[in-house]
Amino acid sequence: MQRQLPLPLSPMLMPSYDNFCRGVNGLAVDMVQSFRSTENVTQLYLWGGKQCGKSHLLTAAYYEFMSAGLQSFYVSLKDASLTPGLLDSLDGHALVALDDIDCVAGDSAWEQALFNLINFTRERSGKILFSANCAPTDPQWVLPDLVSRLSWGPVLKLEALSDTDVREALFMAVDDKGLEMPQETADYLLKRHTRDVNSLLEIVALLDRESLAAGRARITIPFLKACLALSNN
Repeated sequence: MQRQLPLPLSPMLMPSYDNFCRGVNGLAVDMVQSFRSTENVTQLYLWGGKQCGKSHLLTAAYYEFMSAGLQSFYVSLKDASLTPGLLDSLDGHALVALDDIDCVAGDSAWEQALFNLINFTRERSGKILFSANCAPTDPQWVLPDLVSRLSWGPVLKLEALSDTDVREALFMAVDDKGLEMPQETADYLLKRHTRDVNSLLEIVALLDRESLAAGRARITIPFLKACLALSNN
């Protein structure tokens, strides 16, 4: 098929509340979405296993605060190059969103830095949004005062998406890109590839780029196969 240079017409799929597949996690979505406007809630702690949408909600909140002109900060503590001193520079932010904080659980320097951040942020009327794979009462946290402070605000557990939810998330991403994916193409993709939502979103982004280059919007099974083969080369 003849290829043409793709124009930058398709926006990147930015995490938002609208493109989050709620599933059984509607309460958590509602609380994060109302976080900025709820004066008496200054801290939220989201926890759950992999691929339940924690990072999506944290980044959605970050973009919401930024769009409102409020100084905000997001980081995942999975990054081993980060040091606890990072948190010392976050005073005065309207929102601090710290993802994957369980990655530093048990590290005394990091736990002390988190403890200090919570105290400083509350004094300055800021808001903190945490995510972790474990509850704040999990024994891997070792600083007792931090454990109590991690629970100062609502603690919400997110559940993994069901197969129906994963399918809905796929079609939400496809629709967001302006693509057309028949049911049989979605069935083929979901039966033969990981149901990890982030991986599916990467595939949709690939299909978006290749469909622009090919000048087509309908994603057939042969076109899907060709795109996946291209990505593996």
